[in-house]
Amino acid sequence: MTQGRGLLNRSSFLMRALRTGTFCLVGASSLMTACDSNDDPPVDPTPVDRSPRKLTVLQTSDLHTNIFPWDYFSGKPDAKRGLSKVATLIKQERAKNPDCTLLVDTGDTIQGSPLGTYYAQVDNASKHPMATAMNELGYAAMAMGNHEFNYGQDVLNKFKGEANFPLLGANVRKSSDGSEAFTPYVMTTVCDVKVGILGLVTPGVATWERKDNITGLRFDEPLEIAKTYVPKMKAAGADVVLVAIHGGPDKQPTGSATSPESWLADYADDTKWSDRGNLTAENQAVQIAQQVADVDVLLTGHTHQPIPKMLLKQQDGREVLLTQPNRWGSHLAHVQLNVTWNGERWGVDAHDSQLHAVDETVAEDANVKQLTQAAHDTTVDYVNQKIGSTTAAFTGGFPGRYVDSALADLLNIVQEEAAKEAGFPVDLSATALFSNDVALPQGDVTLRDAYSVYIYDNTLYVMEINGSILRRALEMNTLYFKQLDAANLPAKPADAKATTPVVADYNWDLYSHIEYGYDLTKPAGSRLTHLRFKGEDVKDEQLFRIAVNNYRGGGGGGYSMFKEGRMLWSSADGVRDYVARYMQEHQNLSPDAVNTCNFTLTPDLYAHYFQATLGPAKCAPVVQ
Repeated sequence: MTQGRGLLNRSSFLMRALRTGTFCLVGASSLMTACDSNDDPPVDPTPVDRSPRKLTVLQTSDLHTNIFPWDYFSGKPDAKRGLSKVATLIKQERAKNPDCTLLVDTGDTIQGSPLGTYYAQVDNASKHPMATAMNELGYAAMAMGNHEFNYGQDVLNKFKGEANFPLLGANVRKSSDGSEAFTPYVMTTVCDVKVGILGLVTPGVATWERKDNITGLRFDEPLEIAKTYVPKMKAAGADVVLVAIHGGPDKQPTGSATSPESWLADYADDTKWSDRGNLTAENQAVQIAQQVADVDVLLTGHTHQPIPKMLLKQQDGREVLLTQPNRWGSHLAHVQLNVTWNGERWGVDAHDSQLHAVDETVAEDANVKQLTQAAHDTTVDYVNQKIGSTTAAFTGGFPGRYVDSALADLLNIVQEEAAKEAGFPVDLSATALFSNDVALPQGDVTLRDAYSVYIYDNTLYVMEINGSILRRALEMNTLYFKQLDAANLPAKPADAKATTPVVADYNWDLYSHIEYGYDLTKPAGSRLTHLRFKGEDVKDEQLFRIAVNNYRGGGGGGYSMFKEGRMLWSSADGVRDYVARYMQEHQNLSPDAVNTCNFTLTPDLYAHYFQATLGPAKCAPVVQ
C-alpha cells in the first residue's frame, strides 16, 4: 500500500507539473525541466526589492557663470565661490549614494559675470563653458532663470542645444496660443523610484526683460501652472514631485536671515517675517508648497539667500520641504528623502535638507577646471582690456559715502543717461557705493575697474514717485547711521554706522538733482534738514521721475514706500554694463567735472575721518 500511494503521488505530481508548465523529476541520475506553458506565467526567480530607500537630491542655483573661485570684478581669488569647487562637493555626496542621486539647477546660469558676457556677446560661436561644466557633472534638469533671457532667445536656445539635460519652464508660454514654449517637466527614475521635476521661472521676466528678447513669449503665474502640471505628473506615475523654481519665499526672516533656525519660524507669524518687496507673483515658492497637493520638495532660487531648510504645511497637514543654495556657487543644497512602498507606489515618509558651504577647505574639481580653464583665461584677458581713462581717482568706500562724492555722482549720471536713451528722461537718480574695496584709478581704466564699482546684478528702473515717497525714502536712508555726538565721534568711520540692526552699505543711497541734508545728531525719523528741487521746497503731491536700481525700486532694503510709485520702464541690461559703456564713450573723466554738490552731512564725517589723508572734499557741508 505504501509503494502504491507513492506511485500515485508521483503520478499526481507529474500531472500538476504538466499543468503548470514547470516540473522536475529527480531520480538516481536524472533531472528534467519543462518551461513552456500557455497557462500561468513563469515564476520570476528574482523578487522585486521594495525595501525602504533614501534618495539624494543635490541643487545649485544662481551660479551666474561663476565657474572658477575668482572675482572678475576685483581681479582677485575668492575661495568661497565657483562651480569648480561645488563640483567637488557634488561628487563627494554622489559617491555616498551613487545609484539614488539627482542633481538639479534652478537657473540664472548663463549671465552674471564677465565670463557670461563674453560667451554671449563677444564669442557666441564657441560652446558655452557653463554647458561644458554642467555636462561633466551630469545634471538631471535645469529650471530657467529670468537672466537666461538677457541675451535673447538665440543665445538661450544655443545653450539649450549644448546642454545634455533639459531646460525647464512650464510657465513660459507662447503668447500666440498659450501653448508650451519650453519643456514643462521631466520624469526620471532613480532606485526604481519615479521622480518628476517641474520647472518654473519667476514671471518678473516680463517686467525686467527687453521686449525684443522675449518676443512671442508670455510668463504665467507659477502657482497656477503648478496646480495644472503636478496632477499631470502624478497621473504619469511620479512617485516623488520636485518643483524646481527660479523664485523663492516672498518674505524673509526679520533681522536674522543668516540664522538657519529663523527659516523654520511659522510663516504666518508676521512678527517674524518681513516682505521682500516683490513684483506680482515674483516669488511664489511658499504658496506652491502650501497650496499644491502632492508636492514633496521646493528647490528654489532667485532671492540669493542661503536657506538650509523651510518646512511648510499644506491644508491637509502634509509637510513640504523648501531649500535654496544661495548664489555664485557658494553652497550646495543637499536634500535627503526617505521613501517607502505602500503596496501600490513609492512615497516620501521623511525628509531633511542642509547646505554645504564652499570655503578654503574645498578643492576645485580637476575635470571641471581642465575643461573650462581656457574660457576663464580668455575672460580674464577680456576684463583687463583698457576701456577708458580718468584725470584723477574716483574714491569709493567710506570716503565716497560720507560726503557728496564724484563716484556716486558718476553712477547717477550713468543711470540718468541710460534712462534718457531709453526714452524716459528723469528728474533725479539714486545709487549706492556697494564695496569698500574699489574705486576708479587715475589714468587707464579697464573693463574690470568699471565693473568693480557696480558689483551687483541690478537692472535699472524709471519710476514715477511723489514728494511724500521721496521724503520718506530720504528719512529711511539715515537709518544707516547711529545717532552721533558731534563732540565725541567714533574712533573708526565704520563705527558711525548703525548696529541695531546693522544696515548694509548698499542701503545708503546718494541722490542727484535734489538739495538735501542730514543732521545725524538727531534721532532717527527726524534727521532730514531740508529737501528742495530746483531751489524750491518739495511738496508731498509733487511728481518726479527717478532712476533707481530694481532692488530699491521693488522696495528692497526696507524701502517699501517705492512700491507706491509707478513703474515706467525697466532695463534689460545691468547697470554695470551701462557704466562700462559710458566710460568707453567719455574718455579722460574728471572727478571735479562730474562732482555736483547737492548733499551734506552734519557732523562733517569726511573732514573728521579722511581730510587729513585724502585732502579736502570739493563738496564741504554748508549750514542750511
